[in-house]
Amino acid sequence: MQGTGLTDALPAEIGAKVKALRADRGLSGRKLAAAADISQPFLSQLESGQTSVAIATLYRIAHALDVSPSDLLPGPPTTEIEVIRAADLHHIPVSEVSPSTMASAVFREGRRITELSDFVIEPGEHVEEWFESSGENVVYMIDGSIRVEFKDREDVVLSPGDAVFYPAHIPSRWQLESDSPARVILVAARV
Repeated sequence: MQGTGLTDALPAEIGAKVKALRADRGLSGRKLAAAADISQPFLSQLESGQTSVAIATLYRIAHALDVSPSDLLPGPPTTEIEVIRAADLHHIPVSEVSPSTMASAVFREGRRITELSDFVIEPGEHVEEWFESSGENVVYMIDGSIRVEFKDREDVVLSPGDAVFYPAHIPSRWQLESDSPARVILVAARV
């Protein structure tokens, strides 16, 4: 887990949630691994807190368990007014491919807006994973430029100040378009 920016507790918390949900659904490790397109040994290491998980893999596991990705992550305490400090953000790689873009993210359970991620995409970093979920996504560009690809739909190029809203069930992925780093905010509303 060195170099991922993840706290020591986060992999164990994610693994425990995955294991509990898998058991609750009566799925064997082998069946869940196959449904999430991961290896059974990796799933075993994840459930025991011995390895971290990339965002793309987290989404596949959540889809296989029929839950929101935020259901697999610890959320902040639920109060009427929530302040999330930078030190409390989770730092998660987008992919297992190295080097991979890292997301600084906040995940909330039981709310309409369940995920806010701040990405800084450096040239040469891997970010081109396909994502799909439930609800709606908003991508907002702060710096640089990215191409948002949608399966079976027209691509959208975003520049600073641009935003795109779209149903999260449409598979999408990003590509860095600018020669300089891009800073992107993703807000996800899950039902």
